Amino acid sequence: MNVPLLVAGSLAILGAAIHGAAGEMLVVRKLSTGMLPPTRFGGSGMTRAMIHVTWHMTTVGLLTVGGGLLLAGSALHGDAARDVALVAAAGSTGFAAVALVLGGSQPLRSVIRHPGPAVLTATAALAWLGVL
Repeated sequence: MNVPLLVAGSLAILGAAIHGAAGEMLVVRKLSTGMLPPTRFGGSGMTRAMIHVTWHMTTVGLLTVGGGLLLAGSALHGDAARDVALVAAAGSTGFAAVALVLGGSQPLRSVIRHPGPAVLTATAALAWLGVL
């Protein structure tokens, strides 16, 4: 049993659940097609659909990384556990990097109010701690 991987995986799955449910209610459902620009793929309704799909693809990615971390920390052993943990740690690092870089372009107050970057960074740090 690898406690850092289990904690990292639990954080990722909790984050995915919050991202999927709260994000759907607080962000995606509030997107007004009247305020969104059209793209070459279609009108503002298509823009909304692409944001909606991308939002939930991210949720699935977080679930996948979290599941990999839990699996590597509990059920797998040896090289298989290390290999799955490496891939999941790399994925969690990518999520944290995107949140920090793109979120960092916002005012500091906004970044601090949203727990995502901190949780993603903690998840990545714990994942690497578990790998090493």
